[in-house]
Amino acid sequence: MVPDNRFTPKTVLGANRQQATVLAVAPAFRSTVTATTTRLPQDRFIVGTAVLDCGLLPLHQQICEFGRRLSSAGIDRLHLVPLFLLKGKHVMQDLPDEVDLARHELGDVIELELGHHIGGAPGMHELIQNRFFHSPKSGRLIVAHGSRRVRGNRAVDNLAKSLGTAVAYWTTESDIQNQTIHLMQQGCSTLTIFPYFLFAGGITDAVAHLTEELAERFPRTNFRLLPPLGATFDVANIVVQTLGHSTSS
Repeated sequence: MVPDNRFTPKTVLGANRQQATVLAVAPAFRSTVTATTTRLPQDRFIVGTAVLDCGLLPLHQQICEFGRRLSSAGIDRLHLVPLFLLKGKHVMQDLPDEVDLARHELGDVIELELGHHIGGAPGMHELIQNRFFHSPKSGRLIVAHGSRRVRGNRAVDNLAKSLGTAVAYWTTESDIQNQTIHLMQQGCSTLTIFPYFLFAGGITDAVAHLTEELAERFPRTNFRLLPPLGATFDVANIVVQTLGHSTSS
């Protein structure tokens, strides 16, 4: 497992400095990691980060502070990229509410544009497919957090279906164990489990512990636990891809 991570503000190569500044909005993480830099032709991004929960300031105030600094540097637009994998309550309600508060406070100081969450980026399919590259095609299981919103898990269900993998949700009791047993009943002797989370944390630690328990319970089955997505070059490219989707929509 990789350590808990949190993005820190970095300057990332990528779009016109006067109108393509990015604030990547993440959940709360406990430690720090250096963000990966990514290049796009001829242009630049200036990137900062903010957290929805457990920040020193509420998210809308973090946005306002960053926006005012950018405005004083002659920048007139700030794109907000939600670092969330699921289209749940945070993406659908909490973030828009905080952005509306920031817009009200900033007035015409700087334009704010809330983009798409990175879990909906087209490149996410290929990224996860590559994670399973060295694993048997049968016996693959994606473990996601899960959403309580109606049809909130549809995107992950469709992703798993397109990849030909099973899927289990942490928020559904015994789902990981039930899906594991179902795969073994289908004759899978090797199970590869991929935690569909951005970074390691309490839940991924719990998934690892549960995987160890299942391995002890079913010693004839080979269990392989993959790391979560992590702060990688590929994930940085997904963020840039999401920004491009935002600016073109």
